Amino acid sequence: MGTFSKDLFLPSLLDRLTNEDPVNQLINEVKQKIKQVEQDLNNSTNMPTNHEGMGIDGQKEKQHQLHHQLVGLQAQYNTLSASISSKQDIQSCVKRDLEWLFNAIQYVPNEGLDDFPETARSVINFGVPDFTGKTVSGLDMIQLERLLLKAIIDFEPRIIQKTLTVKVIADENKKEHNVFVFEIEGEICAKPLPLHLHLRTEVELESSQVIIYDMH
Repeated sequence: MGTFSKDLFLPSLLDRLTNEDPVNQLINEVKQKIKQVEQDLNNSTNMPTNHEGMGIDGQKEKQHQLHHQLVGLQAQYNTLSASISSKQDIQSCVKRDLEWLFNAIQYVPNEGLDDFPETARSVINFGVPDFTGKTVSGLDMIQLERLLLKAIIDFEPRIIQKTLTVKVIADENKKEHNVFVFEIEGEICAKPLPLHLHLRTEVELESSQVIIYDMH
C-alpha cells in the first residue's frame, strides 16, 4: 500500500483564508468520516454472500476499498492531531523566548549608534533598555512602545512583522505598584497557517523583572 503525503491531510488554501479554525474543524469532520467508514466496513463484512448481485469478488473489492479509505482517514486524523500539539509547542517556545528577551538588558545604549545600525540589531544588544529604578509616571509610553516593538522585530523573527502590535495598557492598580503593562499581538509564521499570538506582559520597574501571560 502506498504512503500518504501530509499535504493531502491539511486544509486547502481557501479553507485557511475563510475559516478562523480550519484544523479543528477538519479534525471533527475526519472523525465523523472514520465512524461512517468503520460502520460501512462492518456492514460489508456481515453482508450475505452475493448481496445486491455483487458476488464474493465484488464484496471483497468493496471491503478492500473501504479498508484503504479507513487507513487514509486514520493517517489524516493522526497528522492533524499532531499539528495541534505542534502549534501549542511553537506558541510556548515564542512566549518563553520573548520572556528571555524582556528579562535581558541591552548592553549598548541606543544613543550614538546611528552610524552603526547593525550593532543595535546584533546579539551584543539582545534585550531591552534598563528600566531598573524608574517610575511608570516618568516613562514616555509612546517611545516605550516603539522600543519594545523594535526589540521584538530585531530578535524574534518568527512573528510576522506586518501583523505585530505592541500596546501599553493603562492599569492603575499595577501603576500603584510601579508596574507597567503592555500587550503583544501578532501572527507566528507556521504551516499550514500562521498561529495567533496574544500576550500580556508585566514589568516590575523596581527590579526589571518581567512576567508574560498567555491571553488565550
